[in-house]
Amino acid sequence: MIQMENYQIRKIDNHTWQLEDPFRTYLYLLEGEKEALLIDAGNGFSGLKEVVASLTDKPVTVALTHGHFDHTGAAAEFGKCLIHKADVPVLSQGFDRETRKYQVKRFSEIFDLTLPDEEITYLVNAREPENLEYLTEGQKIDLGNRVLEVIETPGHTHGCVCFLDVTNGCLFAGDTGCNREILVYFDHSATVEDVKLSDEKLLARKAEYTQIWPGHHECPMDASCLEDYRKAAEDILENPGIGEKIPLDKGYKILYNYHTIGISYTEAHIHR
Repeated sequence: MIQMENYQIRKIDNHTWQLEDPFRTYLYLLEGEKEALLIDAGNGFSGLKEVVASLTDKPVTVALTHGHFDHTGAAAEFGKCLIHKADVPVLSQGFDRETRKYQVKRFSEIFDLTLPDEEITYLVNAREPENLEYLTEGQKIDLGNRVLEVIETPGHTHGCVCFLDVTNGCLFAGDTGCNREILVYFDHSATVEDVKLSDEKLLARKAEYTQIWPGHHECPMDASCLEDYRKAAEDILENPGIGEKIPLDKGYKILYNYHTIGISYTEAHIHR
């Protein structure tokens, strides 16, 4: 692991790197023979463009697994940005200045970080990407002798996607498959039923990947994590209300833990 600017760099192979920002979001840089792809853009900490330039001299496009604040922050720094159309409103919401102030303060407390004033200002004033192109199911992204396929996986948000590295047998899953907890209770979340269907879609193709690289927490993972999510979703669908009620700022969520994973949901986010 190498520390550079605000990012820890983990080399996965000679042309693939995992970057971790101070709020513990993972970004992935994938290099082909002609182009590079940055999967997610973190919370927006300074120095990302310089770190990426130190790893590849290929032109870089950003591709977002979903529209949340902690995955989109530096997307505008790289020109073209790929996102599922369903998550564009979520993307825009994350660049509201008051929202960013709140999130930076909240994450700083969660991760017990004291940030310099200039870094806080940088994070709060991050620009929303404008040069958007929309990702679709089955779309192929060819980086030059390295092809990625887009797989739509609604659940955490309606516009969640995963990227299957067809060439190297890796699945970049964003927040669809973190080995901890998937949140399905936001106003813009899909449903537990969608989680089940998305995991079934990914499991149907598990022979095509050997490692899953998520947006947070332990990694890499294997397909057993997705099997646990599918089973947990089935349990919730069979027994709505299963799990523990946990208070939120407004209302509550229900957390159902299964093995090492959990699904947080509300009654309004069970069925499609």
